[in-house]
Amino acid sequence: MKGLVNSIESFGTVDGPGVRMVFFLSGCPLKCQFCHNPEIAWGNKGEEYTPERLLKEYNKKKQFYKKGGLTFSGGEPLLQGEFVYECVKLLKENDVHVVIDSSLSCGEKWLEKLIPYVDLWLISVKAMDDDLHRQVAGPSNTKILKNIKILNSSKADMFIRYVIVPGVTDKEDDLIKLANFITELPNTPPLEVLAYHSLAVPKWEKAGLPYALTDVPDAGKDDLIRAKEILQANGVDDFRLPSKPKAEPKNFGDNLRTKKSCCIIRNEVS
Repeated sequence: MKGLVNSIESFGTVDGPGVRMVFFLSGCPLKCQFCHNPEIAWGNKGEEYTPERLLKEYNKKKQFYKKGGLTFSGGEPLLQGEFVYECVKLLKENDVHVVIDSSLSCGEKWLEKLIPYVDLWLISVKAMDDDLHRQVAGPSNTKILKNIKILNSSKADMFIRYVIVPGVTDKEDDLIKLANFITELPNTPPLEVLAYHSLAVPKWEKAGLPYALTDVPDAGKDDLIRAKEILQANGVDDFRLPSKPKAEPKNFGDNLRTKKSCCIIRNEVS
């Protein structure tokens, strides 16, 4: 079994607890207007890996990941669901902490198979309103929301991420829908709010792709505070703003099983 790996980050600090090795897998079924990695999502470049080769790569630097582990990101890692499944089985046999960073937009047949082997899921919600989701990400979000409910009902540790794009994803009605969806889940997950930025524009230009959000400003602190207030008023609680943009929240793992919905505000899109 082989998978296509676009790139590897050996010192990841925002894609799960601790210091992590992050494998960015090629391909994604979404067409997000604010995609930070278009060259990974829609390019077919990469290097083939077997699960054994992936573990070997991790083991070269495993001494750095004693309080961290390995994260599958992308692109959309579940687009290569069979490869990820074979990898996580091997990783857990070797006591590696595994995180999957996903939109749950595909790979549903692998979802329930993966649950026993994955320590933490980082789930990216692009928009709650279906029409808005089609506008900013391509397809309907019906499958995504259904998959989140399946994952949540299994009591898997999960973390929901939402990008504040000024004038696009930060309307009050959309934030209320997000808060209601989260708080109505049987095992209320933490929420991480990310600030949209335009740092990926050169990547789009290099790939020859038109960037739809050229007139949209980067999200600032005031945008995040406003989102926090709306979310908090609708049941999402326990907010904090890291002093450094890429600092890991001190109690990142401690909040994962709380019934209250936690929200972390972070000044970057991952």
